[in-house]
Amino acid sequence: MRAALLTALLLMGGAEALTMTYPNSTTVIHERASDWASAELRGVTLRGDALTLAPGATSGTLTGQPVKVPAFDELVPSWNAVTPGKGSVTVEVRTRTGGDWSRWFSFGTWQSGAGRSSLNGQKDVTGQVLTDTLRLNAKATTYQYRVTLRGAGTSVRLLALNTADRAQRMAGLGQPGNRAAWGKLVNVPQRSQMLYAGGGEVWCSPTSVAMILAAYGVNVPVPQAAEGTFDRAYGGTGNWPFNTAYAGAHGLRAFLTRLPSLAEAERYTAAGVPLAVSLGWKKGELPGAPLTASDGHLMVLVGFDAQGNPVLNDPAAPTDAAVRRTYPRAAFERQWLSHSGGLSYVIAPPNKALP
Repeated sequence: MRAALLTALLLMGGAEALTMTYPNSTTVIHERASDWASAELRGVTLRGDALTLAPGATSGTLTGQPVKVPAFDELVPSWNAVTPGKGSVTVEVRTRTGGDWSRWFSFGTWQSGAGRSSLNGQKDVTGQVLTDTLRLNAKATTYQYRVTLRGAGTSVRLLALNTADRAQRMAGLGQPGNRAAWGKLVNVPQRSQMLYAGGGEVWCSPTSVAMILAAYGVNVPVPQAAEGTFDRAYGGTGNWPFNTAYAGAHGLRAFLTRLPSLAEAERYTAAGVPLAVSLGWKKGELPGAPLTASDGHLMVLVGFDAQGNPVLNDPAAPTDAAVRRTYPRAAFERQWLSHSGGLSYVIAPPNKALP
């Protein structure tokens, strides 16, 4: 079961942006000059396909046109930016239910330096921000985004917004796989998060990103990736958009989406694109896992074995050599979809065609 993939979604302002539409979610990707054409620019200009500060400006804001998508009650943004020195980027979103707009919700301040932080305490009758996820109290079909750039040399070359309907998380469960994609693995170096002081169970996300970066020839030590994704307000390295932004800062095209099934994930790994995936499980729900249970864990899907079971680089393994794991397909898919709605980091070179 596949909905239209990589189609063009008509925005209310008349522009078109690359879009992934699935039964459980929609991801709209802005990364071309035409995607920003109808936006309001204040102190910001376009240089090629990237947003940059206008000459002489120390900060500036782009406000996009309202975007209409299928009904959703969760929204997670992601972005790729260059933030030299003390430069920074903030992404904000508001939603419309009926005729009323919500407040502007902020996803914090992203910068390559140590000042990056999400923003706590954002909650009202409309919904709330849970570090990296806007969760609404009622479904909406329209949102608007605002991007603020600060500091000389700061630029943004990609903004993606994933909207999801929590009631549809399991809509793709059990879809039959494509046997042509089985028995194929992407060569992703194996790295354990457990080898480092302070790592333990808490560095799964940056370790997964470091493994995918290494697959593309960008070798970043795990502690360095953890330092580069640390969120001061959250007090950890698990902020999803900060992790894809970190990969983007190393020249990769990186964004968040929610896939509806392992059948859809097969298309990525068959095309040579590994995925960092987020799942959780209770004792006995994921046979063979190095962790007995987890409230939320990232690992890298590298492909499928000859029987169609997913093959993972699971950073919770005690050694690098033990990272490669194969999990039962049905159990893995259920825990992935029920926990995060199929959330995945898509990280690939900018010139690599996605499936």
